[in-house]
Amino acid sequence: MEDDSEFLPGEDGADDYEDQDDEDEDDDDEDGDYTDDPDVNMDDSDEDQDMYVVDEFDDSDSDVQELALDPTEFMQLFSMFHSIDSDQARLALQRLVNRGMIGRLATQDVENRRKCRWWKPQVEPHPRGLALLRSGDFGPTGPWRTERTRPGERYAWRVSRDRALRRPHADPMIPNSHGTVVAEYASVPYVGQFCGPDHSVFYTATQNFKLYLYDMVAPKHEKWRRVRGGGTQVVTGGYPGVVSDEDTEEEGWLGGGRWSRHAEAASSLHTLKTVQGMEGRWTVTDADADRAGERMIYSSITPVVHLLKTDDHDSEHVALDFRVGRHDHFGIWSVRFSADGSEIVAGVSQGRIMVYDINAGRRTLNVLGHRDDVNAVCFADESSTNILVSGSDDGYVKIWDRRSLSSNIPSGVLSGATEGITYASPKGDGRYVVVNSKDQAARLYDLRKMRSWSEFSLEPDAVSIHGQRHFDYRNERYMKPKRLAHPRDCSVMTYRGHSVLRTLIRCHFSPDESTGQAYIYSGSADGLIHIWSLDGRIVQVLNRAESVPLRNARGGFNDPSAPAPQNASARPMGRGWVVRDVAWHAREPTLMSTCWEVEGRFRDRGSVAKHEWKGLGKGGLKLEDWVEKEQAERAG
Repeated sequence: MEDDSEFLPGEDGADDYEDQDDEDEDDDDEDGDYTDDPDVNMDDSDEDQDMYVVDEFDDSDSDVQELALDPTEFMQLFSMFHSIDSDQARLALQRLVNRGMIGRLATQDVENRRKCRWWKPQVEPHPRGLALLRSGDFGPTGPWRTERTRPGERYAWRVSRDRALRRPHADPMIPNSHGTVVAEYASVPYVGQFCGPDHSVFYTATQNFKLYLYDMVAPKHEKWRRVRGGGTQVVTGGYPGVVSDEDTEEEGWLGGGRWSRHAEAASSLHTLKTVQGMEGRWTVTDADADRAGERMIYSSITPVVHLLKTDDHDSEHVALDFRVGRHDHFGIWSVRFSADGSEIVAGVSQGRIMVYDINAGRRTLNVLGHRDDVNAVCFADESSTNILVSGSDDGYVKIWDRRSLSSNIPSGVLSGATEGITYASPKGDGRYVVVNSKDQAARLYDLRKMRSWSEFSLEPDAVSIHGQRHFDYRNERYMKPKRLAHPRDCSVMTYRGHSVLRTLIRCHFSPDESTGQAYIYSGSADGLIHIWSLDGRIVQVLNRAESVPLRNARGGFNDPSAPAPQNASARPMGRGWVVRDVAWHAREPTLMSTCWEVEGRFRDRGSVAKHEWKGLGKGGLKLEDWVEKEQAERAG
């Protein structure tokens, strides 16, 4: 099962997308069936009682979870339903209960996952991870190089190895804020990445086939708007943005269910270009930009990839047809430019990997390389197009050397996952690749340690043998597995703690320019962003549930660079977040998270948040103060 096309029960999707009408009717009937008795437990006694709402879809171990409402929350709930007639209130309340939208707070979600944890968190640095950090392949020269001790040779925030291993907090230049929302969409976004040699442009692609390109270096300035009754009002509070009549939102109740109409998009970033893409099937599955940031491609569940230029004056779309014959039908799940921008590699349904030559205008490679859909592809080396990497729902990551490719036999296999692969990100040196998989792990592989395909000739599908039977990552919780990895696991390191559910969650190496790619970071289906050191320890966790909203109380845009709020606002009842993609700026301690916002079990809309580094600790200690403090400690 390839993508998240059917996000959760009750939504039509891409699996069997040609035959959905009957299923949709059944889903609608199921959603409309309500019992007469709402699951609200009240006691008529005179003693003070806690009010409870039963959440039948809670992720805790119990089948039915009772969530207490404090008096204030109960009165807010009572007032909301008192404003509509009794029949609508009864149906609406039942729908809320059935969707699990009441009382599901972020802290409870995290606590439930902690109770169900079946892996051992990495507290101390793993020896294999330390070996990676000392190898010279990652990060700046470390303090273990004792022959280089002159001041200023290393980054100011680096300290002695022993102190670094004991320090309980993350390194200071890692993004450490829960972020501020900088863009909102009525449709969920699937991709969010920087492009260009200086990362000056950020782009997103949403389910309704719209692409948004933003200028990340636009100067900050105030904008004003007229308000009713005369006068003006500061819109941005010193942060760039435009407010228009389209930036509105309406909500109401209809037929016992909530309906809403959101603005198509709103952002505090300077929008360079908004592109209405060519309609495909279900969604934009992937998008990528070339290294120069001049061209973009995007795919859907069709055989055609569309290419466009990022220049705001160019609106031409070029269709790149990966088919050879008219009757060749398939969907494309993953696309990547080659380093020189001349070729595109695509991961395709039915286990195929394809390469398209842009200059020749035709497909040049078609390999049946997997037993299931290919969710992830990339070029392993930034200086060459010879080595391809593919990851599939069959659980294998395979390496293909085009110089000796004469059959469907790969050059090697990177085994370790017991469930399908969701994403693969190369280091760019032709050696390392990090991979996310549905067995709730990110794995770091060294291509020099890949295994021969002959070892797996009797088990071409790892998931069917070692995975959980009938597991559907889109709408199920991942239970404790029989084994944590494939018996022939050849990964160098494994990173856990995030949730690879609901959609194809993405992971990446941190930027080479600022961190030496010494960290791995990933989105998560629980709304968290995890950052690991290569040695296996989690050094930072950011929570999208605590992000500052796009707008402030005056209607203006909040500034992502403003000091972090001391008291985070409470998470709205029933809302959830799924961080699908994350992007770390190459030259700034800034991270962008591309997120779905979910109500109950249904995707509602999407947003992008900007997470900056905002000092050390709750006191907002500056970097200079921290360095001075460390020097004083060493001198003492």
